[in-house]
Amino acid sequence: MSQDLRIAEKGTVGRRVAANTGLMVGAKALAALIGLASLIIATQTLPIASVGIILFLHAYMLFFAEVATFQSWQAVIKFGAQDVEAGNKTALCRLLRFCIALDFVGAMVAFVLAVAGLYALHMLLPLLPSFTGQNDLLNAHQITQYGIAYCLLVLVHQGGASTGLFRLFDKFKPLALQILVMPVARLIGVVVAAVYGAGLEGFLVAWFVGSFFGYLALPVFAVFELKSRNLLHTVFSQWPRLKTRHKGMWPFVWKANIDASLATGTTHLPLLLVMPIFGPAFVGVFKVAEEIARLLSEAVLLLDRVIYPEYARMMVRGQGGHIWRIVLKTGVIMLAFGLALSALVLLVGPYLIPLVFGPDYLDAVALSVLLVLAATLMGVSAPLYPVFFAAGHPGRAIFARLGGLVLYVVLVFTLSQWLGKTGPGWAAIGGNLLAVILAVWLAKKTLEAKHD
Repeated sequence: MSQDLRIAEKGTVGRRVAANTGLMVGAKALAALIGLASLIIATQTLPIASVGIILFLHAYMLFFAEVATFQSWQAVIKFGAQDVEAGNKTALCRLLRFCIALDFVGAMVAFVLAVAGLYALHMLLPLLPSFTGQNDLLNAHQITQYGIAYCLLVLVHQGGASTGLFRLFDKFKPLALQILVMPVARLIGVVVAAVYGAGLEGFLVAWFVGSFFGYLALPVFAVFELKSRNLLHTVFSQWPRLKTRHKGMWPFVWKANIDASLATGTTHLPLLLVMPIFGPAFVGVFKVAEEIARLLSEAVLLLDRVIYPEYARMMVRGQGGHIWRIVLKTGVIMLAFGLALSALVLLVGPYLIPLVFGPDYLDAVALSVLLVLAATLMGVSAPLYPVFFAAGHPGRAIFARLGGLVLYVVLVFTLSQWLGKTGPGWAAIGGNLLAVILAVWLAKKTLEAKHD
């Protein structure tokens, strides 16, 4: 194998998964703490409705950035693992060019869709019951006015090929470092905005600048990685273009994109749904609960991306029969970990959340417990979804996620009417539970067929 394509695989698969997960979880946890500091400053400085507008716009931008764009990192791992094993540097560089072009085209399409969606919101929001007062109509105008400028970030959100490159070569330190760029830059901007009393606009600029530097950092790191492997010149010897010689590439990337879009639906869609149901002020409450759940469940949310490259290499090497044991062991650990965190939030949340964020955010206590439980179910399914991609059956991941997402959307409207502001939390649990059941059944079938 060419020295340029070396992978420093240290220890067993289990040890590498644990080490990489620990590194990413540590970075994500630190990033979440820094992000929580920015959120605390915002909640202590701005009216709750203004906080809700900022958080809604950020979630809206991310929704289109991650739903409409292709998840090219999955293609880099799936097909790049074969190129690396064969020592085919030319094929790998061609694959990277294809994925870079895929990222670019996806970002353009996502931006157009995001802007079109904002114009639709401009007409829809004033008609909703939660936007009937004068102040709420002003909020609706601000959402659409600032949204187009904020969605320019979609054009910079092109890190799929870069992410795949690092994961393919088992290089997680640059990914961990990149995770910290956004929250650090945002915190600096938030502090400046608070000190100078910049108001809603100043905090929105802080959120924008932090995201801009965070998205830009990953491609920059990838350029240095390619240069260190003497691959930079080969990758950019031609313009990136949507042409590939890898058999089955286009069906794979389409299915991977649909699956990632559904996964994003469970990540960003809740915040977008609660705003028209309950209004901008509740968005701030929901985001506080969501951030607490994310802070306490980063291992749950990151495991699938760490374990996927290992599955891909095991499949290429004919070791797929060992995967189910890893799936079972990891799922049990994630379940126990999540239940313990839910109990922790239930014990300390009623005292800590109002103290830190203020009495307006008291509703976040119950929501945070429910969202941690929902994230726990995601943790059980985290080692399952990569099985489908490593085995070349992404359509089965789509089926499992779609079932969970459809049930979630139905439940979020029905339970919000029935249970009030805890409805979105129970809806997340119900949707994730169905997705887990479907994923377990399909993953077992996939591995049995592959082993046979």
